[in-house]
Amino acid sequence: MAKIKNIYQDKKTKKWFFRAYLGTDENGKKIQKTKRGFDSQKEAKRAYDRYMLTHGLPQILSPKNNSMSQLTFEEFYRLRFVNWYEKQVKRQTYENAQFIYGKKMKYFYHIKVRDITNHDIEDWINELSQTATRNSRNRDEIKTLSKSYINRILGHLKIIMARAVNEGIIDRNPVNDVSFFRKDNSKVEFWEIEEFQKVMDVIKETSLYNHHRKIVFELLFYTGLRIGELQALTWENVDFEKRQITIEKTLIYKTKNDWYFSTPKTNKSYRTIGIGKNLSDKLKKWKELQSRIGHFEYLAQLDGTFTPSYSFSNWLKDYAREAGVTPIKLHALRHSHVAMLIEKNIQPLVIQERLGHASIQITLGTYGHLYAKSDKQVVDVLDKVIPTIVINEKSIEHELV
Repeated sequence: MAKIKNIYQDKKTKKWFFRAYLGTDENGKKIQKTKRGFDSQKEAKRAYDRYMLTHGLPQILSPKNNSMSQLTFEEFYRLRFVNWYEKQVKRQTYENAQFIYGKKMKYFYHIKVRDITNHDIEDWINELSQTATRNSRNRDEIKTLSKSYINRILGHLKIIMARAVNEGIIDRNPVNDVSFFRKDNSKVEFWEIEEFQKVMDVIKETSLYNHHRKIVFELLFYTGLRIGELQALTWENVDFEKRQITIEKTLIYKTKNDWYFSTPKTNKSYRTIGIGKNLSDKLKKWKELQSRIGHFEYLAQLDGTFTPSYSFSNWLKDYAREAGVTPIKLHALRHSHVAMLIEKNIQPLVIQERLGHASIQITLGTYGHLYAKSDKQVVDVLDKVIPTIVINEKSIEHELV
C-alpha cells in the first residue's frame, strides 16, 4: 500500500492515525495535532484533509488582525465558512465545492473579505473565461471553461459572500452586482433508436467484456438511468417477477480505491420503474453470465470493482465511430431515452417520474424542444377530430347574385 504523507498505522493496534503540523509556537517548538482510531488509511486521510482545511491556519488571530472584519478571504473560508457549509449540503456537493475553492478561487485568497468588490469579481471572471480546460490536449485544440461552469463557480462564490453578510463581516454581497453569463440555448445531443441499435450491432457478444459493456449501454438507453444510479444497483433492486428496478442510491466514483454511495440526486430520484419483458430477459442472461465468474452484489460489476464512467464513455465513442454514427457523451444515452419516449408520445409527467426529475419544469426546460418533433402527431389528431368542411356552393352563388 502506497505511503501517504502525514498518515500512519499503529503497529500494535493496526489502526490508522494522522499527525498534522501547524507551524511553530513563539519558542520555535513544532505545533502538531494527532488523531487516532481510524479503520483505514483512506478514512484517516479524509479526516486529515478535513482537519487541515479548518485548522491549517492559525486559530488565534494576531493582535493586528483581531477583528472579523480583518479576515482575508482564505481565512474566512477556512475558519468560518467551511464548517457551516459542510453541515448544509451532501458530501458530494461539499467535495465538489472544495475542488472549486482550491483550484479556482486563489485570486481572492489574500484579499480581505470586506475589500472584495464587484470589479474584482468581474476581473476574476475575465481570467476564468480565458482559462484552458484540463482536457485541452495541445495548443491547436485549446478549449476554455464553459459559460455554465463559470456560472457554477460564481454561484459558489455568491454562497460564500452571502455567508459573510450573515455573519456581519460585510453589508452587501458584491456578487449581486455581477452578471452571470446567459445560458447557451444549446440542444441536448441524443441518438435515434436506429442509431443506437446500429452502434450496439458493432459490439459482438463474443466475450464477457463485450456482454458487460453492452448491457450497461442498453440499460442506460432503455431506462434513462444516470450512470451512478446504474452502478449502485444491486440484484436485490431488480424484481424479475414484476419486471421493475428500484433506484435508491448512487455511486460516487473517484478512483478504484476511493468511492462511496450517496443518496440520489433529489427526493424524486428515489423511484421504481418498469423495464419490460425483453430488457428483463437480457438482465437474466447477464446475471447468469456474471455468476460464472463469481458472486456479485452489484449488477454492473464484472471483476468485483466498479468501472469508471469515463471508460464506458470512451468505449461508446469508439463503437459509434466504428458504426459510422456521430459519437455522443455517455450521459446523452439518458437524453436518447427521453427522445425515444417523446417520439412515442409519452406524456411529460410520466417522463419526469421515470427520470427522477425534481419538477416538471426541469423536464420541459431540458427536453421541451424535442416535442417539436411530435407536431406531426398533433396535426394528425387535429385532422381526425375537426369535421371536414362542407360548402354549399349553390347557396353561396345565390347570395352573391
